[in-house]
Amino acid sequence: MLLLLEIVGVASTRLTFSATFILVEAKRENNFVWALEILKGLFMRVDAYPKVIVSDIDLVLMKAIGVVFPEASNVLCRFHIDKKCQSKV
Repeated sequence: MLLLLEIVGVASTRLTFSATFILVEAKRENNFVWALEILKGLFMRVDAYPKVIVSDIDLVLMKAIGVVFPEASNVLCRFHIDKKCQSKV
């Protein structure tokens, strides 16, 4: 089963845009690292790398983000936090 990883960005005008869609074979750290390395290769300059990355509560993805973008802060998406809290209450 293939998984679709959608990566979006936020412009200075606060509008979101689709940066890329990547199909990964399985939910494994090395697959996410590969996908994020592809994304990293699209940046023209090192100082243009993302400073903050927002993700859902996926530990495998969060580990991969730490490997590829160690300087970036990884924060959790408020929508996913709210969704998780509602499921527990």
